[in-house]
Amino acid sequence: MKRLTLLAGAVLCLMLVTTRAQADPVSLGVWYEFYFGGAGSFGAACGPCWPSSGTPTTFAPDPPWTFTLGGPGQLVLTDAFLIGDQFRAYDFGVSLGLTSAPGSGPSCGDDPVPCLADPNISSATFMLGPGNHSLTIEAVLSPYGSGAAYFRADELQGVAPEPASWALVAGVLGLLAGSRLRRFRRAAPPVA
Repeated sequence: MKRLTLLAGAVLCLMLVTTRAQADPVSLGVWYEFYFGGAGSFGAACGPCWPSSGTPTTFAPDPPWTFTLGGPGQLVLTDAFLIGDQFRAYDFGVSLGLTSAPGSGPSCGDDPVPCLADPNISSATFMLGPGNHSLTIEAVLSPYGSGAAYFRADELQGVAPEPASWALVAGVLGLLAGSRLRRFRRAAPPVA
């Protein structure tokens, strides 16, 4: 009985350690502002953040930031405020890549749209496939020791999913082959 109790306790502890809290999903098409610390830190829920004075934004909840795409999509990530930060984005712990190298110059402000358009601001657009995504963002460069930045996930409209594209190509090739075969049969002399 004592062994069974110890075994049950060990299994329960293992389950608690390996079970991650499920984050609330983020909405598609919404700019989310997140906070980060020094280089090597990961983005977090906005604590000491200021709302955008232009484009509507939302403070990000605790990561990982999860969302589901019904088709192909993209993740847009941009620094804001002071120039100099750079980020690496991860989806389920797999690197999507780095944002561009930061330039120099004045601040781009607190609005993600002008910041994204500024070539001195570190930003990137990462293509995503359909399905579930779990986003985390690491600050690779953080010369001021902390800051805030923005991300947005969008489903791309009007883009045919890859399997549908291949089915369309196969259908067109089948029609062309059928048309050629009919023409060949009409032109062939009768077999005696």
